[in-house]
Amino acid sequence: MQGAIGLLGVLLALTSGIAYAREPAYQPRRLEDGTPDLQGYWVASNRTPLIRPDGITELRISAAQVQEIEARFRARDQDLSIPNESVQFFDERHLEPVAGALRSSIIVDPADGRIPGTPRFQQLLAAFRAVALDGTDGPEQRPLWERCLGSLAAHPPILTIGFTNMHQIVQTRDAVLFFSESLHEARILRLHAAHPPAAVDSWLGSSIARWEGDTLVVETRNFKPDQNRRADFVVSTETVIVERFTRIASDELHYVFTVSDPTYYSQPWSGETHFLRSAAAIFEDACHEGNYSLRHILEAGRVLDARSH
Repeated sequence: MQGAIGLLGVLLALTSGIAYAREPAYQPRRLEDGTPDLQGYWVASNRTPLIRPDGITELRISAAQVQEIEARFRARDQDLSIPNESVQFFDERHLEPVAGALRSSIIVDPADGRIPGTPRFQQLLAAFRAVALDGTDGPEQRPLWERCLGSLAAHPPILTIGFTNMHQIVQTRDAVLFFSESLHEARILRLHAAHPPAAVDSWLGSSIARWEGDTLVVETRNFKPDQNRRADFVVSTETVIVERFTRIASDELHYVFTVSDPTYYSQPWSGETHFLRSAAAIFEDACHEGNYSLRHILEAGRVLDARSH
């Protein structure tokens, strides 16, 4: 009798597991053409670092490790010895769980959470960092974000920055508009189209989209050469970035990207994060319009350079 009861318990457990596994996935509202409705306002508030911090070896981390990483961010935000914006202007951002787990890095491949840079990549990155610190001969030497030509919160792959992390998506049958508050950039993701010749390049690159089931897949290429997107990666005329947008809940847009460039990376590398539904408003991001920030950056840099010599 006890054996029969035990067998019944196993069967019930297996049955309940099968029922749970077969629970229907989220079904997004659809537009007239049958494609999922991704439209609306979304915020990139996940502050998980792109690259895994030193001392951490695993992708999945504990709440205590999250607190440690966020403490490092707070210390840097409040460090008055380095040029920075006042923390009162920063967006509310935290290390948010992605796919149900807290993570140490946005990069999920390679498994070490690092960018697989080639020697050429390391050389170019060192040159960019040197210019960012000492380049004051003219505005062309300054990083793209200082010149209002590039933003991590607008250019692919889309990541979070200190502020202006809001986005709006608008869909039509022939294109998807991905509008970013940062630099008021408007990416036109063209459907049923082809990339222009490689000679036609731009800061945003050329983005061609297609639907794979309920996932919007965007391939972007034709970037301007050798851009330092941030302090740890670059894009070139050879770079191809593939992004995948999937609405997995009424308030969550799953985001996966893969960066490929045989010149700078020994293998493609991929990241995973998300956008969350937002009721906030998008405001104009005027950047340097109407002020003298870049002039002051150059003047202050030259004064410091003269004192050091």
